[in-house]
Amino acid sequence: MAEFGPAPGVAPKKTELAPLDAPGPVKTAAAAVKEADDVAAARAARTTVAGKPVRLLRGEFHRHTELSGDGGGDGLLLDMWRYGIDAACLDWIGNGDHDNGNGREYSWWITQKTTDIFQVADAFTPLYTYERSCLYPDGHRNVVFPRRGIRTLPRLKGQLGKAMDDLPQEAQRPNTPDTRMLYRYLTEFDGICASHTSGTDMGTDWRDNDSVVEPIVEIYQGCRQNYEMPGAPRSNTAENSLGGWRPFGFVSLALEKGYRLGFQASSDHVSTHISYCNVWAEDFSPEAIYTAMKNRHVYGATDNIIADVRCGEHFMGDEFTTDAKPTLDIRLIGTRPFAKVHVIRDGKYAYTTEPNKREVTLQWTDFNPKPNTTVYYYVRGEQEDGELVWVSPMWIRYEP
Repeated sequence: MAEFGPAPGVAPKKTELAPLDAPGPVKTAAAAVKEADDVAAARAARTTVAGKPVRLLRGEFHRHTELSGDGGGDGLLLDMWRYGIDAACLDWIGNGDHDNGNGREYSWWITQKTTDIFQVADAFTPLYTYERSCLYPDGHRNVVFPRRGIRTLPRLKGQLGKAMDDLPQEAQRPNTPDTRMLYRYLTEFDGICASHTSGTDMGTDWRDNDSVVEPIVEIYQGCRQNYEMPGAPRSNTAENSLGGWRPFGFVSLALEKGYRLGFQASSDHVSTHISYCNVWAEDFSPEAIYTAMKNRHVYGATDNIIADVRCGEHFMGDEFTTDAKPTLDIRLIGTRPFAKVHVIRDGKYAYTTEPNKREVTLQWTDFNPKPNTTVYYYVRGEQEDGELVWVSPMWIRYEP
């Protein structure tokens, strides 16, 4: 029989632990305290929208698990909930597995079930979400529902049973049947969706839009890049585009077409702690978060940045008419000083300031607005450490 341990009569060898000679843990502890303070400040943020009090809720809805065929590096479904509650200290989260695990009965059921299990009143709110992935130009879209029990939508099949992804692009013009079908499905079941990585082979050329069921877009993805507009910080280029290069997918081109899209950021595979969908909601309920998304009262950020941008009584994401020259009231609270704050008007830089402050409060007036024309305005903040915030546009029609 095999024996383990020292031979009889031989004293076991004593092992001594030596301290780790590295400054890393001290810095990590300090960073953890700083992040905890930033999270606490975000959770305490309050403002009013249309006379109603709202609170800032940080989250995202694009996390994968082992239920995705390509989710081997993302961890288990239970790890996703642990990440949201313990690691990232999010206020809400949505699962982004492909078709809730390819639409299989068990994976669909367990995702829905755990979404219910991890609801914590006034503390943590999971949403009923999944990713629907079609190739360009249909594109990948993350789907959100305010209630449980809605099945995922199978992909449309084309000639000879081929997926629409495999058909020549010309066969899908002028609209993509699969996307139009998705919009009808979302209308029927009161859902919404958001395109992601729009400037890649997973994206779209914006040939289709339904502003009711697609009110927001994943402008930045932690796993990949920024799809705001060419030349913006972290934007993809022809030489450096993770996931393929599709220049017709920039969000700026969708806005140029007149689409109404609020901005959010989410993670996708592996990425952690660098992409947030921030919603200004009336309470912690799934319905309130969903309503804030539909109203485009959202913004995307790569850190725990607080943003409040409005024009008079109107808030980020709103569309309205005014007889006064538009004046934006901008308030940003960063985790580090802001190196630059931009106002972008109809895709062009209208104003830039270099405040070099962590808290920025300013007013900017468009003294030369286009009369009787709807113009969009949005704010991008750039911290000195490279972290970013994108505030959803306002669409303002000036009628003097």
